Amino acid sequence: MLTGACGLLQVDGQMRRLDVAMYFTGIVQTEGEARAPIVVVLHTVDESPKAVYVDVVPRGKGVYHLAAPPGRYAILAFEDLNRNLRLDAGERAVVRQGTALGLDAIDNPPTPATGLDSILIASSTPATVDPAIFGAPYAALLKLRAEEFGAPATIAEERFSPERVRQGLFEPLRFLREGRSGLFMLEPYNRERIPVIFVHGIGGSPRDWEHVIEKLDRKRFQPWVFFYPSGVPMSYSAMLLSNAVDDLYYRYAFATSIVVAHSMGGLVVRGAYNISEREGRTPPVHHVVTISTPWLGHSAGRWANVGPTRVPGSWIDMAPDSPYLHELTVVPRPGQVRHTLFFGYGGRSPLVGGNNDGIVAVQSMLDPDIQSRADAVVGFDEDHMSILRSDAMNERLARRLQEELR
Repeated sequence: MLTGACGLLQVDGQMRRLDVAMYFTGIVQTEGEARAPIVVVLHTVDESPKAVYVDVVPRGKGVYHLAAPPGRYAILAFEDLNRNLRLDAGERAVVRQGTALGLDAIDNPPTPATGLDSILIASSTPATVDPAIFGAPYAALLKLRAEEFGAPATIAEERFSPERVRQGLFEPLRFLREGRSGLFMLEPYNRERIPVIFVHGIGGSPRDWEHVIEKLDRKRFQPWVFFYPSGVPMSYSAMLLSNAVDDLYYRYAFATSIVVAHSMGGLVVRGAYNISEREGRTPPVHHVVTISTPWLGHSAGRWANVGPTRVPGSWIDMAPDSPYLHELTVVPRPGQVRHTLFFGYGGRSPLVGGNNDGIVAVQSMLDPDIQSRADAVVGFDEDHMSILRSDAMNERLARRLQEELR
């Protein structure tokens, strides 16, 4: 209903390419005492190897995430003593390659995720690595990483325009390739102020938060905005958010943070701190505020798998009883993380069953399990988007945030 025939074909091509993307995850650690973060590089294995993805594990042991188009790869992991994200003399390293990394999409289509055994960086002589790995493509990856994690931004900039939002929904691969996603700072980092991380929903952008941010007490809080391609599966968006928060936490060692999420953004946030829990990390977050989040999904998601054309993965995840929604509550909410649940009931859409906010049914926003675990539940006579501009909601949000300072 949202696109014409040409648009659907474009979406179909992007989604089918995502279907055969290769995703590697595993545990990496150093032998003995950890002395520095670990850099993990996925690179091609040919005459001139090229880096295609880089991840940083801030501690001496942790989970890495790598993704790439179908191909043959090896993994280089090294202890980054001088923290320049490059392998230098004296730094321990190991190269992992073999059948686990030798998937061929033509003869052996890859599974959605390829889990690897633990990678151990031994205390022996550093591995011999082809210097071509750290050529121009690697420099481009580092530049992109710097632009995605903690870069300065403004709400009005072109990055967050409606055209880019549409690209993130219907052309997510292009969106990611051009470096549109990330966790951005709207002002220089200040260790005296608590970060408030704003996460938009499907088809949204940081511009959705303009009114909320205007009302934010900037003497006590600093706004960060997460921008992601809302057409990709929510598990991938959750991974992006988890990695971004962990990276900035390692860089700035902020004591804590607060997350405020709208609509589908709440599902992404829950998935992100589930990742932290599964990896044995304590997320640097102590309070999550969700606004109009469809905890039980949306009936429109049931139509995502109907017909031969593939649609954005997030729509599939939004279907009631989808595997993603089921997994959200498998991992208990961390005891130290408070949850405030805001919802709207001012919609009158005949296309949404029962009471609704015009987009999401109140029944979905008030999932009994989620509601029973929330520290506060507050409703507003607003629709799905007007709730973000509501003075009543913003005043209540301000009070909830101020309570964190006591």
